[in-house]
Amino acid sequence: MRFKVVLVLLPVLLSLTSCKINSCSSTESTDSSSTSDTTTSIEKPDNDQSGVEVINNFTYTLNDINRTNGWCSVNPIGNVSLLVVPVDWNGDNYEWTDKKLEDINKIYFGEAADTEWHSVKSFYYASSYGNLNINGEVSDVLTISSATAFNKAPDELAYAALNKSSDFSSLRKKYDTDGDGYIDAVCFVYNRPISYNNSDDYWAFVYYDPSSTANVNDPQVNLYMWVSYDFIHEGYGNSKLDGHTFIHETGHLLGLNDYYSDSGEWDASGGKEMHSYNIGDENIYAKMSLGWVNPYYVKTDSSVTLTLRTSAFYGDAIIINDSWNGSALDEYIAIEYYSPDNLNYRDSYDSIRKSEGISMFTTSGFRIYHIDARIVKYSGNFFRGYADSIDGNYEYYIGASNATSYSYLNTMSDRKNYKEVHLLEPDGVNTLKTGKLATNDSLFVAGDTFTATSAFFSNGDNKFNDGSDVGYRIDIIESNETTGTLTITKI
Repeated sequence: MRFKVVLVLLPVLLSLTSCKINSCSSTESTDSSSTSDTTTSIEKPDNDQSGVEVINNFTYTLNDINRTNGWCSVNPIGNVSLLVVPVDWNGDNYEWTDKKLEDINKIYFGEAADTEWHSVKSFYYASSYGNLNINGEVSDVLTISSATAFNKAPDELAYAALNKSSDFSSLRKKYDTDGDGYIDAVCFVYNRPISYNNSDDYWAFVYYDPSSTANVNDPQVNLYMWVSYDFIHEGYGNSKLDGHTFIHETGHLLGLNDYYSDSGEWDASGGKEMHSYNIGDENIYAKMSLGWVNPYYVKTDSSVTLTLRTSAFYGDAIIINDSWNGSALDEYIAIEYYSPDNLNYRDSYDSIRKSEGISMFTTSGFRIYHIDARIVKYSGNFFRGYADSIDGNYEYYIGASNATSYSYLNTMSDRKNYKEVHLLEPDGVNTLKTGKLATNDSLFVAGDTFTATSAFFSNGDNKFNDGSDVGYRIDIIESNETTGTLTITKI
């Protein structure tokens, strides 16, 4: 069955983009002079000590999980090729000019300097610490018939036309780089205005077509993005190129969820990251789930002191949970050191959301998260409980979601209370739950202390959602522009 879902946070937040998925086979004051989008060299800290282990490989990945339920996400490591297809309609008044075609080539495959901020390629190369290199090409224009004539959504007509057109047969084969009978990923860019009336026919989303059939001799469309050319000029005006929406949707091609909430719910992520309010870099949990980070795992009976470099340039992170299952897809405390640099830089002082008073943090400090990315298993559309490993007998999903309507948990109480990504706060008050977004005060700095209390944890003081003890206190010892030091103590 094919269905569409549009995720909208609040009616006034017009530039939130959406991801719709079906199953398949396999404003704060700022001093911009203190920040930088230029690479900084910081010596790796010596964190080698008892109770601290560097994790070089996870037991399973987000890509592994997604493929059990049919979300055939793109491999987030190595060289990845995207096929970008401009879409036109018979008799349409909107013309694909040479400039527009060059614009979308720059937005997807150009250098950062070709845009006002970043291209898809430059963003993900930087965000992944060089682990992901995106290439590809912009094809000839694909012309489709009027959607109303066939009572079908325009994106349905586009992928049906791409599957059948003999003019695209060589490209279909070229962009099945893994030989599974499907084009790895298609980005349909349509040349019509964006619709802001909650209709996603002319919005931006990522979708998988469950009716598609693999064909190694003539690969077919499977996973695709649908996005308007007009998003290119949404953030910085008609003369400048804005990649934010294209970058956000590419994250869904890689397998990432949205971290914003349903309308009327509190935003547990705090809003300040690419897959929440469409600004800045990815959070450290997203990067771990894509395999870009080798975190420190802390498990001690005493205390350890560690220094982290800014996650704007380095994959430094901490995971805390004595019962951790060895995957980024579990429940744990995640810690990174944020600074308003690199991919965070522009959106910290000149955010595309500044008219709404929304920007990235303008100061440095630790971001401490409660992550609940435990996987659940389904068969025959029935919930079969949590799982710590995967096999071929079930479909697996991340159970919790920051949006209740997207949760795969079994009870409404759990769907509302358990959040995939929850930014914790240093003052002991869960201000996010009152409807506010994160501020500079949400960052942990020298002198701050974290303990797990019922203000942030649904099962009460010192309890993870699974009922086990959090078991640690975190004291911030030092916080500088690009590094921070903390002590983690068993309690």
